[in-house]
Amino acid sequence: MTRIPQDIIDRVLDTADIVEVVARDVDLKQRGTNYFGLCPFHSEKTASFSVAPAKQIYHCFGCGNGGNVFSFLMEYQKITFPEAVKLLADRYNIPIQFEEGSGSSELFSGLYDLHEKATQLYQHNLFQDTGRKALDYFRERGLTEDTIKQFKLGFATDSWDQLVQLISGIGVSQGQVAKSGLFIQSEKGTFDRFRSRIMFPVFHPSGKVIAFGGRIFGAEDPAKYLNSPETPLYKKSDVFYGLQASRDSIRQAGHAVLVEGYMDFLQLYQAGIHSVLATSGTAFTSRHARALNRITRKVILLFDGDEAGGSAAIRGGWVLLKNGLEPVIVRPPKNKDPDDWIRESGVSEVKKAIEAPVSFIDFHLDFFQGPALEGAERKQYILDILREIRGIQDGIVHNDLIRILAQRLKVDESDLIRTMKTQRAVRSYPDEAPDPDKHQPIFFTTREEKAQIELLRLLAHEDITIRKYVTKAVSDINFTHPLLKQLSGHLINAKLKVDTAAIIEYFSDKSERDSISKILFEVNQDIPPEQIVTDCLRILKSKPLKERIQTLRAEIREKETKGQDPEVELNEVIKLQQELNEL
Repeated sequence: MTRIPQDIIDRVLDTADIVEVVARDVDLKQRGTNYFGLCPFHSEKTASFSVAPAKQIYHCFGCGNGGNVFSFLMEYQKITFPEAVKLLADRYNIPIQFEEGSGSSELFSGLYDLHEKATQLYQHNLFQDTGRKALDYFRERGLTEDTIKQFKLGFATDSWDQLVQLISGIGVSQGQVAKSGLFIQSEKGTFDRFRSRIMFPVFHPSGKVIAFGGRIFGAEDPAKYLNSPETPLYKKSDVFYGLQASRDSIRQAGHAVLVEGYMDFLQLYQAGIHSVLATSGTAFTSRHARALNRITRKVILLFDGDEAGGSAAIRGGWVLLKNGLEPVIVRPPKNKDPDDWIRESGVSEVKKAIEAPVSFIDFHLDFFQGPALEGAERKQYILDILREIRGIQDGIVHNDLIRILAQRLKVDESDLIRTMKTQRAVRSYPDEAPDPDKHQPIFFTTREEKAQIELLRLLAHEDITIRKYVTKAVSDINFTHPLLKQLSGHLINAKLKVDTAAIIEYFSDKSERDSISKILFEVNQDIPPEQIVTDCLRILKSKPLKERIQTLRAEIREKETKGQDPEVELNEVIKLQQELNEL
């Protein structure tokens, strides 16, 4: 297994700033001394994910995920510890050398490597004789060579086993092949999934290739587009095409321009509209919306100019509204897609439209010609739109939509509200099934464990005087839970400086890291340390005394039943009760 010298790990940990690293993937806002944002590890609408720069750790108060800068990269990018260290070392220009040992690569490392090899192969093909026509196609569509290379576009030849041959004999496991999504396995053998197709690599926000979209080229196939299946790397409803390139521009612009196709994205990005991204081979879902919510609150829907594109924009708009985002609409000319529009009319016209989008409710009313409907059609239209509005949690947005709808349809606002309230609620289901492989959280439920945690937080206090005081006070305390006992050892042994980010590295299990980060993250507020120590020691020291008293009382009852004298036990109970009262 790959190993890195400890001094290099320590140097990277000391150099990397956790706020800077996390902010690349989470929109952080400072509140007091810490930073808060929407958690990237679970779905939420209120920011419960917090980063503590003073301690160089993070913790989510919603799902419990936590750790240091290495933990964040490992969890978010699904990479190994050595890969996380190397990524940060490269980012901060720290020379690094690996020490190779025995063992095989992790699954995710192998899958990333397979996708990188496939990307290189497909792009190599594009610039060979076999890919000349595909390259000409890109050029005819107006893509420059810089764009082609930046987004690593390629070509899969009409071969059943070009990629199979490339990876044979280089130690790729059958498990990695089966889980990569790059191959088809049957009784006849293993074959390339993508053949005779123009290839669009799909990137993780970190910049690693995790999937492909392939458009048929030079062959007959009823499936015009073929996308990678879901794999451990690739969850369609979580991924946007192009986000690795456009994320910073989206934050800077304050909005995202959402398109449907790969070519739509590439044309807009190449033309200088960098705050653009595309759905990746799937319909727009709540999971997409929640991912967008971490980087922006406004989304400009720029879908195709036909009926299907208009319907998709409306479906996407409702999803955005129900997840706390503001959707607005820009429409290409009739039956044109954004790719056609920008090539035929020029970037200035497209930019002008993006700067003056139509509100979602106005587009909805115009698309369905709501004000002109009559009779049963009008009634059904109102019922349909009210059913969607009912699912919006934001009261202000909810009320604004009702008000606009009443004005445009010339209906009394109170009638709309009454109609909406009488509709039956539609049961909603989560977008994702529970994952049985998730690490089980560690709970501390007893008064004694909670008291021990309060003392541990004081042992990690930034004030060395407080740490010395608490260390002396807990010298004869037995931390009962194994995890708390281990943490106490690291904190008490820290002579002058408590490095919370480094302490987390002593815990390899994810559940343990989450628990430790929560303990170290939270602080005791507005209560003097002396009072906390006194109260906690009273709880911890009283427990063995109470247990001994309970045992003695049982012995006294037994002796009395047998007619024996329990004087010794009674005297000990009196003594212990006195000790208990003096605590």
